[in-house]
Amino acid sequence: MKYGTAAEKIHRRVDTATDEELVHRHIKQAGMIGLTLKELESLMGKARNTFSGRITRLLKSELVKDSGERRDGCRVIVDNKMPA
Repeated sequence: MKYGTAAEKIHRRVDTATDEELVHRHIKQAGMIGLTLKELESLMGKARNTFSGRITRLLKSELVKDSGERRDGCRVIVDNKMPA
């Protein structure tokens, strides 16, 4: 899987591939428990608005999925290889 957004679609200097891969790695490591955007914010050490687009891209590419659960008002995202 090639991570990241095509360079011609980015309007500022952001390493989307690195962030996307890191977000995916955190979600995979969480296993069936999954992670929320708030939990990822803590793990990433960045404001959620700086990487929430990476989750959107991972969802669209079907590498991760919404577990259907909510925690602290946020959806829980799990790796797509985890059972729903």
